[in-house]
Amino acid sequence: MSSAASLHIIQSSEASPRLRAAERWLTARADRGALIVSASRGAADDLARTVALARGATAGMHRFSFAQLAARLAAPVLAARGIAPATLIGAEAVAARATFDARHDGGLAYFGDVAGTPGFPRALARTLHDLAMAGVEAPALRDLPLGGADLARLLEGFDEQFAAASATGRAALFTAACDGVGAVARLPLLLLDVPME
Repeated sequence: MSSAASLHIIQSSEASPRLRAAERWLTARADRGALIVSASRGAADDLARTVALARGATAGMHRFSFAQLAARLAAPVLAARGIAPATLIGAEAVAARATFDARHDGGLAYFGDVAGTPGFPRALARTLHDLAMAGVEAPALRDLPLGGADLARLLEGFDEQFAAASATGRAALFTAACDGVGAVARLPLLLLDVPME
C-alpha cells in the first residue's frame, strides 16, 4: 500500500503544466501499468496516447472517467449481490414513480402543489442522491420543518422502488465501488483534473 509520502499534487490554473507533470509521472510508470482517472474518458485517452507516442508502445494503462471507474469497480460487487445499477434517467423514473405513489395516497403536504410539475422528479432524484451520498436516511428527515416529512416519505418510496426492482441508485454504486477497489489497489493512480463534488 502506498504511503502519503508518495502522494504528489500538481496545482496550476493553466492546463499545460498539469499535463506535462502528468505525462512525466505516467511515463515513469508506464512499464508496470497505471490507472488514469480524468474528468472525461477522452482526456484520459489523450494523455495515454501522448505517452504511448513518446515511448513507442505501452501496455496496461487503464483509462476512465471517475464515474466509469466507479461503475467498473462496483459491477462485480453488485452482481454478486444480485443488484443492478440504475442510470441517472432510471433514478429520475424511480423518483417520478415514488412521487406518483405519494400523491395518489395523499401523502404530500409541503410538496403537493409542485410534485406534479415536469421538473420535480429530476430535482427530487438529485436531492435524494445527495442525501444518500451524505448517508442521510428517512427517519432523520421526518421531524424537520417544512418539507421534511414529505421528503422522508419520498425517500422511503424511492428506496422501496429500487428494492422491488433489485436495483440501486448512484450512491450505492459508489459504496460498492469502495468494496471492489481491491481489484486495482496495486496500480499507480493518476487523477487528472477530476472534479470532486
